[in-house]
Amino acid sequence: MSFVILLEAMKIHKLRHERTVQLWFVLLYALNLMPLVLPIGDKDFSPLLNAFAEMSAGRFDVAPVGELLTPGNWLIIGLLLLTNLVTLFFSLMYATLFVGEKDDRTPRQAVLGSLRALPPLLALGLLLLLPAMFSALLAFIPLIVFLLMIYFLPLSLTLERRSLSQALQDSLTATQHRKLFIFFKGILLSFVLSLPQRLIQSFVSSLLAYYALSTFFLVLQAFMHARLMGILYLYLVKKVPFVIPSKPDTAV
Repeated sequence: MSFVILLEAMKIHKLRHERTVQLWFVLLYALNLMPLVLPIGDKDFSPLLNAFAEMSAGRFDVAPVGELLTPGNWLIIGLLLLTNLVTLFFSLMYATLFVGEKDDRTPRQAVLGSLRALPPLLALGLLLLLPAMFSALLAFIPLIVFLLMIYFLPLSLTLERRSLSQALQDSLTATQHRKLFIFFKGILLSFVLSLPQRLIQSFVSSLLAYYALSTFFLVLQAFMHARLMGILYLYLVKKVPFVIPSKPDTAV
């Protein structure tokens, strides 16, 4: 079953609305690539990296972060943070569409459902900022456990129109005694995808080509993990015993 789930998670194009997925992929790829290749901001973070190297060597008399980063560095950091949030949103749309197609939902409904879920998800994200910083003292283990507990919360918001508290309760129930199962599925999927990524990137010498390949695999991984979430939602929440692969849409 584990092997079947991983294989199905990799088939990101296998949806009835295949062309919509292709459009989302290209759009997300372009959005993630632009901050890396366009001549904006300052992509030289060597002062910060050198400071980390000094701290790793036991020398802590380094300048504050604010003095190590230029305004251009902060611009790049802001753009990368924004593209990461956009990537998470596209992942949510994909997972919503994947599950929703079983009930004949359309891409438009997936987009609207994801937009409706944004306010409670952003509010939850803000509430998690402080606990996330404290969890760094414990190697982020408490944060990882909590994220596994709320793994299905986004889909409960987009598909079932639950309130945040109801969606949280539904996710806690669905992930009970299943957190390790979900965790290892995600880790294994990332590991399998990293193998061809490292192999291909080892032959790349151009920085631009490296950025292009890295962005491609980043978007690919986002969609694969979104599909994995949809598969596990059907399997653990909806109690679908086996996820039948979708058929691509051949209509014009």
